[in-house]
This record gives sequence, structure tokens and C-alpha cells, in this order.
Amino acid sequence: MDKNFRGTTEEYKEFRKRSNEANRRYYNKPEVKAKKRIYKKEYDKINKDKISEYGRKLRARLEYKERVKNWRKENRESLIKRGKEWREKNKEYKNRKDREYQRRITKDPILREKRLAYQKKNREENKDKIKSYNQKYNNSEKGKIKYTRHNHLRLSKKFGNEFSLSAEEIKKIHKRDKICVYCGFNKFQELDHIIPISKGGKSNYNNFVIACRSCNSSKANKDVFIWCKEKGIEVPKIIIELLEKQNQGVQIISPTKSERDFLDSQ
Repeated sequence: MDKNFRGTTEEYKEFRKRSNEANRRYYNKPEVKAKKRIYKKEYDKINKDKISEYGRKLRARLEYKERVKNWRKENRESLIKRGKEWREKNKEYKNRKDREYQRRITKDPILREKRLAYQKKNREENKDKIKSYNQKYNNSEKGKIKYTRHNHLRLSKKFGNEFSLSAEEIKKIHKRDKICVYCGFNKFQELDHIIPISKGGKSNYNNFVIACRSCNSSKANKDVFIWCKEKGIEVPKIIIELLEKQNQGVQIISPTKSERDFLDSQ
């Protein structure tokens, strides 16, 4: 209680209440807020080093670290939501800052060593968590598309073959086939070239089907008709349909001898 105040405790409380209310009204005025922003900007500019040093000391205190850690744990969902919203609104700004940071790391060996040490420590401490996340992501629609595009772009560059498949077309292929067209397995799905690149096949929509990793690896660059015969399975109908579309001019590729023999026998 202020010593200079003349009155009872209750009167003092009432006085402080009115005073606080008046202050709130005053400091919430737009013109006052604008003045405060200008003053703060100038103050921060003049006392930049002082503010930074105070912040470093504050963040280094154990009680501060513990308080922040607990707060983050309690508000995890809210933080994730806010972070996602901010990244969506500020994509260009974030990408620019990320590029600047990458350039700094490239030029500064100390920063690079710090980041590598942090990444190594994080991988060691969260092995199971990272493995679980990677499996979940790789089996998601986004993960499949990203892996597919990356893998086939690499193959296209290797064989000098243009990869013209868009993300939307990859989604359509996954929706069309859903499972491995050869054995019906529904995991470890990959895109398989019906006519292999090494035998003149193109990397576009009508030359792709979904295959599991086992069938895709086994087929490799073999002729699809010969491979199916070796495995003792029928050539899937979708492959016949897509080959016919290719031969109708949607994707002009001359059929191999085994393909011609198979089509003539139908």
C-alpha cells in the first residue's frame, strides 16, 4: 500500500482498480500504441547488444528452461497447429530464410559441425521414433509420390529418358491399380515400367503400373510377357489395355516380338 495514500485499505484497492482501468483505456488507444511501437523500435535499435545479452542469460537459467519445456509439453497440439498455419501463410519468407541459413552453414565450418553433431545425437536418441515416422510417411500417399518421382527422375537422367509424369498422374495410377497388378500384394508399392527404359520404354502415364518391390525387382528389365510366363501367371488385363493405347498413338512404341505373338494369339 502506498504510504502517501490517505484512507482505508478498501478505499486504496478501489483507487488502484480505477487507476488500472484508466491506464488500460489510455494505453489501448491507437495513437498511444503507435507511439509505443516507435519508441520500442528506437530503443531496441540502440540497445541491441544489451537486449541480446539479457536474453542469453535468461535462456541459460535452468528454471527458465524447465518452465519452457513444461509449457511446450502442455501446449504441444496448439503449437503444431499454429506452426502449420504460419508456414502456410509465410511460405516464401520461410523458404528464403531456409536458403540463407543453408548458405551460412556452407560457408561457416563451425555451424556445420554443430548441425552435424546435433543431427547425429538426435538420430541416436530417437532411432525408434524416426524409424516409425519414416515407415508411416513412406506408406502415405504423399510419401509414395515423392519417392516415386525422386527414383524415376534419377533413372530418367541415367538413361537420358524424359520423365513427364506429374504428381496428379502418379495419384491416378495408385487409385487405378491400388495393389500390385502381378501378385495382389498391397505394401511396398512402386511404379513399374511395362516396357523397360533400357528397351525403349517411356516414362509416361501409359507405360506405368503399380507393382510391389519384390515383383518390380524380379521383373527388372525383362520383357513383361516372358517374365509372366516364367512366373506362371497371366499377363494382367491392365497391361494389355495400356499397351494397346500405346500402339494406338497415345504413346508410340513398337511392340517386341513376344508382345506381337501374345497379341496375335488373343
